[in-house]
Amino acid sequence: MSEEKILLRAKYIELSEESNDIYMVLNMCILTNKVNFNGVEFTDDFINGVVTNKEKYIGIPLVVNKHKLEKGLYKSLTHELDKKTGQLITQVIGSFIDFWSEEDEDGSLKLMGSVRVLKRYPKVCEALLELYNDDDLEMSCEVLVAGYEKQEDGIRYIAYKYGKKINHLIGSAVVSEPAEAKSKATLLIAEAFNSDFEGGVDMSKEQTEVFNKGKDINYHTGVETSSLKWSEVSGQIYSILNPVNLKTTYRKYNYYIRDLYHDYVLVEEYDDSSTLWKIDYDIVNDSVVLSNKDTWAKGKLGFIPDGVEIASLIEKNKNLENELNTKVTEINNKHKEDQILTEQEIKELQDKVTELSEKVTELNQTIVNQQETIKTHELKETELSNHISELTPFKDKFEKAEKETKKNALVEKYSNLLSEEVMKSETVVSALEELDEQKLNAAVVEQISKEVASKEPKEKEKPVVVVASNQGELIKGSVLEKYGIN
Repeated sequence: MSEEKILLRAKYIELSEESNDIYMVLNMCILTNKVNFNGVEFTDDFINGVVTNKEKYIGIPLVVNKHKLEKGLYKSLTHELDKKTGQLITQVIGSFIDFWSEEDEDGSLKLMGSVRVLKRYPKVCEALLELYNDDDLEMSCEVLVAGYEKQEDGIRYIAYKYGKKINHLIGSAVVSEPAEAKSKATLLIAEAFNSDFEGGVDMSKEQTEVFNKGKDINYHTGVETSSLKWSEVSGQIYSILNPVNLKTTYRKYNYYIRDLYHDYVLVEEYDDSSTLWKIDYDIVNDSVVLSNKDTWAKGKLGFIPDGVEIASLIEKNKNLENELNTKVTEINNKHKEDQILTEQEIKELQDKVTELSEKVTELNQTIVNQQETIKTHELKETELSNHISELTPFKDKFEKAEKETKKNALVEKYSNLLSEEVMKSETVVSALEELDEQKLNAAVVEQISKEVASKEPKEKEKPVVVVASNQGELIKGSVLEKYGIN
């Protein structure tokens, strides 16, 4: 799915006790793991993900509609989302310097953050202080969502990761109506701020922070490519590299900025100015994001001829290191060629053995499968035989009943055609038993023939005059002779 901006409002905000003439600090509850009024629930994984990777998010902005805030239009403060362009039309007034998690009294997990609000906007600071004193200073976080962990019963659940993508926290805004009931200021540094408006106070050296170790930053940036000024970009980088410990309110100084380019920065170690680091960065939604520390290029500061830039020397040194690593890799590869060849031959033999083993296994499996098939057929045959044996008595009874029915039908039919005597004859009884209608029909025809023959009139015998010349011609000597049988 395409990335989506989620805007969530918060209520728990505090003005801190730490301040100087550059900024005031604002602590807030950004979001919780409970369902908010927008139907969104952030998982514990999301909160822990931001805290664990907070170096990535340090420097994201606190924004507001400055015009409305400075004019006192407190009831109409929003994210100013342009639905046509998808852009958030607000202005940066500060940036986050730290993130942590806390458990609330009701057991909910809260994502907390600390913001530095720039005092370069005095009317903005006045308005924030007024809202804070009236308990109306409310915030709404901005999250760039790549995808939801799940959507259930109208609730969208957001974890830190969605597949290989990250659901990013990209900032927070001062708003009028919160969606997250607990997203409110918890701490605001107000004392020094009030003193500023009363004319200021003298601050000792221990209280004054010297930005960038008092060193000027060399800008090689040209035209600004975002709404941030290059000074604001360097300020965010400085805050990321040198974070503030909220418990002690002291900054941990690690690096100071030497040169700023449009896509990378050169910094020196705070306690060893001869050690340089080249760090790539991006600007995402007016927030500076530094590259991972393992990608930083390390260099040394020494004599640099005129016209030669430190960045080019670091780049040249990195190229030499890469070339050396390439040479070492080539030598190692050449040394391993014979070993690799032997390993390939061994591997081929192992592959052959593996192939034959697989074939043997396959044949054994085939035999087993065939044996299982035979056993299955035998079991089915036995089962069918048993089934047939169980059904045979029913079959015999059925056939017997069916034969008896047919026999009774024949008896009923032919008892009307044959005499009682004929019906009891062996021929008819046998034909009925065999259900042989052909024999029964023959018996009917035979009976009818006899009846017809018995009803024909007998002709009166006439005397026959035989002329015989001897006794033998008149009377046959035997029955055989009578019928001409010799």
